[in-house]
Amino acid sequence: MIYNKNFLENCKKLGNHIQELREKQNISIQEFAIKTNISTNYLQKIEQEKAYRVLIDRHLMKIVKELNVTMSELFRF
Repeated sequence: MIYNKNFLENCKKLGNHIQELREKQNISIQEFAIKTNISTNYLQKIEQEKAYRVLIDRHLMKIVKELNVTMSELFRF
């Protein structure tokens, strides 16, 4: 599958934003992994923009819930 430049840039922004929100709340990636039931390795890939091929809604919903933000807020970067 070929991804356009805008899509890849937005994935990078989203990953960075998730990391910023997590760190702002002083949540370690290990603690976040436990709370979201998403592996630490996978969360690291999301934050480093390497999971764009498999980033799916159910993971985003878990992330939104644990960061206590709306989906709209998550995509405000």
